[in-house]
Amino acid sequence: MAEQGSYPLNGRTLQGTDTCTGVVSGQTADIPLSALGVYLLGAIGAGQVSGTTAVRNAIVPTYVGQSFFDTTLGYMMWVKQISPPIWVNASGFPQ
Repeated sequence: MAEQGSYPLNGRTLQGTDTCTGVVSGQTADIPLSALGVYLLGAIGAGQVSGTTAVRNAIVPTYVGQSFFDTTLGYMMWVKQISPPIWVNASGFPQ
C-alpha cells in the first residue's frame, strides 16, 4: 500500500485544491482532492475531522452533533441538522 503524502505527476505535485473528475450515472463531477481525501480516509462520520470550509461543505453528516474543525474559519463547527446539512459554531449560529 502506498504511503500517505504528495506524489509528483508529470513533474508536478498534486495539491488539495486540485480536482478529480468522476462520472456518476452518466454525469461528471469535479471533486476537490481535499474532499475526496476526507471521504477515502473514512473520516466522514468518524467524529472530529478538520479541513477547509469547502471540505466541510462536501461532507454528508451522519449524526447531529458531529464535529469538524474548520481551518478556513479557525474554529469548531457542529452539525445541528442532517438534511439539509446545517453546521453551527459554538454560539449556535450557522456558518
